[in-house]
Amino acid sequence: MKMFTKAHVATAVAMGAALSMVLSGCSNPTAGDGNGDVDTSAKDYWPSATQKLDGVELTMWVAQNSNKIPVKVVNDFEKATGAKVKLETIPDPYEQNIQTKITTGDTPDLAFWQPTQSMLAGFIAQDKLQKLDNAPWVDDYTDGIADAGGVVDGTRYAALVSTPPVMGVFYNKKVFEKAGITEIPKGWDEYVAVAKKIKDANIDGVESPLFEMGGSQWGTQYSVQIQLAEAAQDGLWDRVNSGKEKFTDKTIQTAIDNYKHLFDEGLYNKNAGSAKDTDEAQALWEGKAGMIVCVNSLFNQIAALADNDKAALDENIGFFPLSAKGNIGTVIPEQNNSVVAFKTSDSKNEAAALQFINYWMTEDYETFVKDQGIVSVIKNVDTPDNVPQALLDSADSIKDSVGSMQSLAVANPDLYINLADMINGTKSATDVAKATQDQFAQLAKAQGIKGF
Repeated sequence: MKMFTKAHVATAVAMGAALSMVLSGCSNPTAGDGNGDVDTSAKDYWPSATQKLDGVELTMWVAQNSNKIPVKVVNDFEKATGAKVKLETIPDPYEQNIQTKITTGDTPDLAFWQPTQSMLAGFIAQDKLQKLDNAPWVDDYTDGIADAGGVVDGTRYAALVSTPPVMGVFYNKKVFEKAGITEIPKGWDEYVAVAKKIKDANIDGVESPLFEMGGSQWGTQYSVQIQLAEAAQDGLWDRVNSGKEKFTDKTIQTAIDNYKHLFDEGLYNKNAGSAKDTDEAQALWEGKAGMIVCVNSLFNQIAALADNDKAALDENIGFFPLSAKGNIGTVIPEQNNSVVAFKTSDSKNEAAALQFINYWMTEDYETFVKDQGIVSVIKNVDTPDNVPQALLDSADSIKDSVGSMQSLAVANPDLYINLADMINGTKSATDVAKATQDQFAQLAKAQGIKGF
């Protein structure tokens, strides 16, 4: 899988255009003299995971939805090294507030950050991030993970600590069984045919074959983006990034139109415009809906409804990737999947930040995945037995997947908001494509991207 293409990183500064203060080059702590530029690509730059760091204090920025994830890692690291790591929760909107803080000169040593091209580009252009090339654990990533995020123009800037979500279909196995569906659909047309079959079956308790959460907005983009997987493999986002193809052109407009047709055919829940993500999770778990197109974060809500009972989840909920013509997954990394290390002009803390990441991904990784109950991204670390099969299948699909709009485009327009407007009747499918293209072009022009 190839997630990040050669895109316009040198000029991709929309996210960080306001980050006016460029940090000075840091020094290589392994050099001994405390002077000179850091060569973070050198293998000997990486400090040992457990060397003593008495007196060192690090700050890590985390979001409200990720502030508990590193707690045990931090405690273990402090015990092993003598360092102190302060977890500072940045209020939502997390990304915006971090950018504002860095603009004003407040820089952490570490932070959770979405490892996508559009979200890394600004920091890269402003030389804010330490390079993580030749990290000791990279060669130990499971298939597909190394390319699933964090790398832009061949340089690694983020460490993936967990599997990034895959846009795909979670389905209720019992609904499938009652509808007589014995095989997962391959491609969009078969997916629609299965939805119609569920509707026509008139199964007691099934209110709709599909469910959408227009009230929460964020999930609306997934049914459009999964249809673009093959096109993404064929360079769609490179063409969009250079202005050679638009959201209003046939490929993306057709995906939006196809999504709209599902509503026109009555395949979604009647309250699709106002329903929230919690409603969607409950509908699938209770068998009121047959399928949802979503990512792992929604499955976590389903798991909570099942009291995290693996047996019950395996019996009731399945997953399969879906694309326009087959079963190609579309990966969309989230901020809680990866960690970045910032340049702070403090060589001691910069080295300690890399050591913390190294410790997390090596010495403490087995403990981490057991503590979190997640799929391991490291080959020699086993995934805990309590991880549901749906998440295992989602993770397994990454090796054959493609990057999302967020991963491959130079800017991230508000496609999901425009689609939510469409569901609620305030925009047509054509309006959605035009509004998204207009915003994308505006962002690209602000970055100085050629073609805009």
